[in-house]
Amino acid sequence: MTDDKLNLIMEQLREFRDARDWEQYHSPKNLAFSIAIEAAELLEIFQWVEMDRAGELLEDPAVLAATEEELADILIYCLNFADRTGIDPLQAVLRKIHRNEERFPPQSDLLP
Repeated sequence: MTDDKLNLIMEQLREFRDARDWEQYHSPKNLAFSIAIEAAELLEIFQWVEMDRAGELLEDPAVLAATEEELADILIYCLNFADRTGIDPLQAVLRKIHRNEERFPPQSDLLP
């Protein structure tokens, strides 16, 4: 995702929020709760499916559509949280990737 695309998405999210006067509800706590709730709704799709069948489940167009919708809800709340807290989500992801690269070197680097 480019900065331009992210900026466009953020502007659309702000316009949607502001048109409904929802900014008053977008505290960090409320947004963090909403992220967790939407993540639980994503988990619910796979709740009673055997581990090795989870991929097969997504072959059903209705299940795939529901999964996409829940993922979008999670991402929207994450972006709203980042906006509310002043965190640049792209920079945060890049920093985390770098940190993970340091913490978890490739397996080949660990072999004698």
